[in-house]
Amino acid sequence: MTKKTCIPLIFLLISTGWSQTSKDLQKIINSVSKKEMQSTLEFLSSDLLEGRAPGTRGGELAEQYMKSVYKLLDFEPYEGNYFQPFTLKGFKINQLSMTLNNTPCRYYDEFIAGYTGNEKQFSLSGKVVFAGFGIISPDWNWNDYKNTSVAGKIVLIRVNEPDPSNPELFNGPALTYYGRWIYKIEEAARQGVKGILLIHTAESAGYGWQVVQNSWSGEELYLPSQLENNLVFRGWIQEEKLRKILSDQGISLDQLYEQSENRDFQPIDLDLTMTASGSNNFRTVNTRNVVGVIPGNNATWKEKAIILSAHIDHLGKDPSLEGDKIYNGAIDNASAVAAMITTAKILKQYQLHLQYSVIVLACQAEESGLLGSRYFASSINPENIIVNINFESTPVWENSRDIMAIGARYSSLEGIIQDLVEKQNLDYSYFSMSNQGFFYRSDQFSFARQGIPAIWISAGEDFISGKNRIKEFFMGNYHTVKDEYHPEWPLESFKQTVEISVLLIDYLNQYTPEITWKGKMTFPVDN
Repeated sequence: MTKKTCIPLIFLLISTGWSQTSKDLQKIINSVSKKEMQSTLEFLSSDLLEGRAPGTRGGELAEQYMKSVYKLLDFEPYEGNYFQPFTLKGFKINQLSMTLNNTPCRYYDEFIAGYTGNEKQFSLSGKVVFAGFGIISPDWNWNDYKNTSVAGKIVLIRVNEPDPSNPELFNGPALTYYGRWIYKIEEAARQGVKGILLIHTAESAGYGWQVVQNSWSGEELYLPSQLENNLVFRGWIQEEKLRKILSDQGISLDQLYEQSENRDFQPIDLDLTMTASGSNNFRTVNTRNVVGVIPGNNATWKEKAIILSAHIDHLGKDPSLEGDKIYNGAIDNASAVAAMITTAKILKQYQLHLQYSVIVLACQAEESGLLGSRYFASSINPENIIVNINFESTPVWENSRDIMAIGARYSSLEGIIQDLVEKQNLDYSYFSMSNQGFFYRSDQFSFARQGIPAIWISAGEDFISGKNRIKEFFMGNYHTVKDEYHPEWPLESFKQTVEISVLLIDYLNQYTPEITWKGKMTFPVDN
């Protein structure tokens, strides 16, 4: 998991005249206009695209638009095609009822779930086992399953990780992948369970119940490989409802929590039965990543690439809502796609001085579990990739006094970025919401799992207004219909994000540094 260099630095400096070309690059960055930055952002977040859900008219429009932008900017098609097609399986609940020991739970308000069997009408039941945090990690000496068979059962799982106050255990308050709900589902599937119920609290999940509702009430999409197991029921339950049901059975949820905080925890059969039945629509969804290439200008090094990525999908539209029904996704993630395109446009103008090629990846189905980036990352040779720079929910407000690179701490990229940030007279900072595991929640993680150093880069949270705009967004309009475009956004922090990204890529091209991982890995590597 290292990237090698062999061209002496002095040769690079003499042969390419980097001092002068870096000044030229700064001129190109400074020339970017607000209208340029607005264009992609405004179009992708318009009602015309109906929330850009994969496999919908709006999603296809977003794909076609990105292809047109790539051609306009004279990017080369990736492996002969701007589109990288892939297939997903889609499932949409029409009606669902669930009971725990004959106690009914209200769908949407008290629980929410999906069913991934190919049956229009379905029913299932199973014994409920509390499996703590549902984590197996030899690196951290933790195993909640303890070789106990839970095959064919329903596991009740806590999200997050044990004892976040302990910095020696799963990185303390900085959430690792083992605390993410998607890992819990992956591990449960490996254990052969029939169903999983994740216990929701705003504190442990990192977001309120409305985010679960908005994210899980529409069509759920999966790569076919994710469904090659027995797990057909995936859902969440409100802690308050669960606490009442368990209390009626003489079971203390707090005592279960206390037991699960210890390494010697064993799965606990709760002597409860879950039953669920309902109706389900399912279909095959054909969707596409949109991929362009800016070829490097060095005969040897252009075979290696830096990947820029941003997801073009969002949550689509919900006809059941009153009033506004479209999740426009202006910040999540139209602003980030616009930042990626602006960065790539600058690099295209600077192409003669690029040694590495640059892959520009507009990926689909991020909101469904990083599916497009996961598909792309699994199709490449990690040895040919220098780094992934991902753009996610790029700030659109006033200038910030700092820059953050989420995930940089895991590799030697961090020192490089810190030096670049200092030269810009800015501070380098860590995301205040790292306890919510954002590194594992956006597309850079798909590349990290392939052993590729990967970051989400952004202007930071120290805005000159004194407001933490980023935190306000994630605690407010995130994954709601209120995430809409506003023409009065100054886009100053947007431009800061673009600038530091371009400067990082310029540095990597100038000095071709060896990028190495550091510290204990906080996630499993796939390759």
